[in-house]
Amino acid sequence: MSKNGVCGDQWVKRGTPRRGKGGGGMEYGEGERLYRQYLEGDEASLDGVILRYKDGLIRFLHYLVRDWHTAEDLSEDCFVELIVHPRRYRFQSSLKTYLYAVARHKAMSHLRRRTALPLLSLDALSGGEEADGPAFSEAAGRERREALLGALKSLPRDYGTVLYLRYFEGLSSEEISRVMKKSLKQVYNLSSRAKNALKTRLEKDEWPYETAF
Repeated sequence: MSKNGVCGDQWVKRGTPRRGKGGGGMEYGEGERLYRQYLEGDEASLDGVILRYKDGLIRFLHYLVRDWHTAEDLSEDCFVELIVHPRRYRFQSSLKTYLYAVARHKAMSHLRRRTALPLLSLDALSGGEEADGPAFSEAAGRERREALLGALKSLPRDYGTVLYLRYFEGLSSEEISRVMKKSLKQVYNLSSRAKNALKTRLEKDEWPYETAF
């Protein structure tokens, strides 16, 4: 059994540079090969999966949600699914097909929550958008920004850092990984945990916001 909890017979040996067939007779491509290598314990292969599919996923998600920051957040959540729930992808379809299905589900969930709950987004809290329209006051914007900054400072250092770099400095995941000297996988995991922690803190302080989970 690999360190990811997957029986060895189910996966090709790490580093095997060949095409194979999945349970449904599907030909394996580069993305599937990289993900198999990750499941066998090669952490660096996940970065290859992310780099291969990330841009296309973000474009697809932007088409659905019409917001680039939300699209990037949702794309990260799609890759977190590969990390947290590796058994959900059974190699019966292409990895691209699976990721786009996950992306669509997350986008639809995000849109339903946005319709049902007109809450604050991280962009609005950080001053990235005027959630209340043109009449949104500068004073209210400063109040929200200060609320977010105060919440970030209360989080573990890495949590606050990854969210500050994203929402206040506008850095991409790749840039954050270089700044924090972490892999893309670590940045995605950290970002996911940090957003959950921030959501809990803001709701405790009665500052709800719309998440992209």
